[in-house]
Amino acid sequence: MDIDYQEIGSRLEAAFQDGTRLVFWEDEQGEYGDAPDAVALECADIIDVTGHELAAKRVILRERKHDRLVVYRSGEIPHAGKDLLLDVKLSAKPFVCSTEGLWADECGIPAELAQTIADHAAFFKNKERRAALAACPLPKDNPEALRFAMVASLLKSCDAQPRDAARAMAKRALVEWSRGDEQSMRMLGDAGLASSFWSAMREHIGYTAPDTEQPSVGDFAFRLLEGRCGKLIEDAGKASEAESAHLLDDLARDKTRDAFDRIVGEYASAVASMVPDDAKTVDLLESVDAIPQIDEWILTELASVLAHGEADARKAEHVWAARRYGLFADRFQYHYEVVIAIGEFSREFRAYKRECASGAGLAAVLERYCVSWHMVDRRYREVFLAHSLMPNGTFKIALADAVKRVQADYDWFLMDLTDRWQVHLLDEGAWPPESIESQDGFFRNRIEMEFPRAEKGKRVGVIISAAMRDEVGRDLASRLAATKAKGLAGKASVECSHILGMIPSYTQLGMAALLPEGAMEIDPATTAVTKDGKPTLGTANRAKIIGERMANSAVMKAADVLDVPKLDLADAPVAVVYHNVIDKVGDESETEGRVFEAVEQACNEVERLVQTLVRAGCGKVLVTSDHGFLFQMQNPESYAYVEVPGLSQLKSDESVSCDHTRRFVVGKTIPKSDSLIEYAAVDLSLEGDYRVAIPRGVTRLRLRGSGARFVHGGASLQENVIPVITVTVSKDVSGSRPTGVEGFATGRTVITGHDVSVIVYQVDPCGNRIGPQTVKVGAYAADGSLVSSVEKTIELSSESGDVEERKTRVTLPLLDEVDAHASVFVRISKRIGDTNHFECAWQQEYAVNRAFGMDF
Repeated sequence: MDIDYQEIGSRLEAAFQDGTRLVFWEDEQGEYGDAPDAVALECADIIDVTGHELAAKRVILRERKHDRLVVYRSGEIPHAGKDLLLDVKLSAKPFVCSTEGLWADECGIPAELAQTIADHAAFFKNKERRAALAACPLPKDNPEALRFAMVASLLKSCDAQPRDAARAMAKRALVEWSRGDEQSMRMLGDAGLASSFWSAMREHIGYTAPDTEQPSVGDFAFRLLEGRCGKLIEDAGKASEAESAHLLDDLARDKTRDAFDRIVGEYASAVASMVPDDAKTVDLLESVDAIPQIDEWILTELASVLAHGEADARKAEHVWAARRYGLFADRFQYHYEVVIAIGEFSREFRAYKRECASGAGLAAVLERYCVSWHMVDRRYREVFLAHSLMPNGTFKIALADAVKRVQADYDWFLMDLTDRWQVHLLDEGAWPPESIESQDGFFRNRIEMEFPRAEKGKRVGVIISAAMRDEVGRDLASRLAATKAKGLAGKASVECSHILGMIPSYTQLGMAALLPEGAMEIDPATTAVTKDGKPTLGTANRAKIIGERMANSAVMKAADVLDVPKLDLADAPVAVVYHNVIDKVGDESETEGRVFEAVEQACNEVERLVQTLVRAGCGKVLVTSDHGFLFQMQNPESYAYVEVPGLSQLKSDESVSCDHTRRFVVGKTIPKSDSLIEYAAVDLSLEGDYRVAIPRGVTRLRLRGSGARFVHGGASLQENVIPVITVTVSKDVSGSRPTGVEGFATGRTVITGHDVSVIVYQVDPCGNRIGPQTVKVGAYAADGSLVSSVEKTIELSSESGDVEERKTRVTLPLLDEVDAHASVFVRISKRIGDTNHFECAWQQEYAVNRAFGMDF
């Protein structure tokens, strides 16, 4: 006897709680023959029908047809054809007085499945498993369904739909396998449920375990990775393509990324070997995101194109836009960015060579540089920034020739453009020319003429970022125009213009020029600069001069502003922030190689400074610089240096006032050399009787101990043209927005196969006032549930004016759930502001008719 009579009574009472009238108790072993007399029930009577079934039947169906009864019968169960009480038994709730029956009641399992329960007693002996099975929402009304529910509960799936439960089961099995501890699979084996698990994987995930071998999660993972490769691999043993994509993408984008990486690390090479060579093309691989080798093949082809001098930035940009949110994007981000940048550099360089002869005169050269030629500098910076951040490896080696070609072309560009610039330096008299706005008028024209006041919205903020040259400023202005920073996004307009810097283009003179008006003079012995006789070196001296012209002005270092949670400007009408990242990194020989990384850091910090100043009540924020810079990634060769006999001896003579850097010399006496362009101080709008000389072109003076790749002080457009970014706060800013997006169906709007394709169209090219747009593309049922295996994320960031180059084809593998719907929607959703939420931007309804298409 498994259960005592008190327990039997409690269970029988419970059986009638749902309104049941009849409970049929079949006691095959005859263990409870005295139960009808020993068990007393409040809600029903027990009738022992053993040996007089026919008479008892009359009592049950006629005499007590409205009473609640427990029909008890002991002994061998008669065959259905000879069972006089079969109709009563079928209409009654079954009751089994055994451990299996108790488990059945506890877990909500029909009593007639007692044998199935007994077959898997190892499962039911665990209280936690029984509780999980009882809570499982899956059906348990037949042996197959019960086993499926048992597997789901053991693998901790809480899903109500069998397919979703199977996916959750598969995911847990893969995670445990990746950790080297397949505890759940061992428990399934101990409970006799392993075959049920693999049956579920066959039915719902499309994986068929091999008949000749013991099924393993490792083989399952391998076949999933094959399936994720889609049509690239033809193998009957691979799992369903759609389910593989759905499952592995889920695994990769959740906290279970380590499990995905283990699968890839274990099997990617073997899977890659199964892809035929003729399938390893960009066009076929672009939309497949399964193993890192795919990105390697794509990049190899792109690198091959670069090696032949046929850089196609648009194609690389298009591929990266489709893959930048892929499973291996972090690993290959800089690989794609360097390819794109090389292609863009090549395009801008060719444009310069076509146009350079058209710049006649100082103003024309300056205008062409600020409008378009500065992009050669920017693309060069982007090439070597990405190249420096890209890990060493075979791809970096493959790019070596293309990178050398970029360096050679950029050297030619610098020399050619600087020669054209230096020819016209004093065309209009003293430098800077009166016809072009310059640094020495910045305070009057850009600050005082704004009539700043110490009240919210009327203050003027000024950020002076050392060595932020013109191309960097224009890039930063585009970023600010598209920023999502709180307080700026949608509330500020951004413009970028240019002014001329002083010559020589170095910090002390540039910083002095940005102060209120006054005569400037360089001390030839130290290169320190005074303004109206007042020292300008250091923040304290500059604050004093600004305060005399604009009372209560706040003058600060960027480090102090970046560290405070909220800036209090109190009674300040003007706030000036001095920022030094680019110059600080570039001026040190040990760190100058990281100057392009410093540019990125500077742009990020200046954006934060702008945001802080706006929050502190500045209605307008100006960003400018003291000077620009020249930078060449490789160390200058001997021809990049000029030899000036007697210069080093002159500098070391304490009785002579003379000093020099890599790019200029200042002194009472300067040795004569055809390699130098020499000016009197008055020629450069400076006080004093000293002279200033600069090397011709982009050559350097020899100087022990200093860096030679990052230089400034001379006369080149990169050193002399200074950006002025104006950020104006307004409640209504038009034009500052992300690019628009539309979609186009490809072919008929009827789904007949395994996938569906759509064209995602970026409406506007990105640029100033038009920022990138992040979109998601997927197929959905009318209730919003996803019926494609993936929801692809794409960054629309193309700057191309060509409509065709702003189109991206997206192919979505479809889950079997699509067959449950008469139609589904392919939808493009765009990100809402800087949130993680998306809203529908375009959708198209597709009829579902796969019965015909799937036959082929």
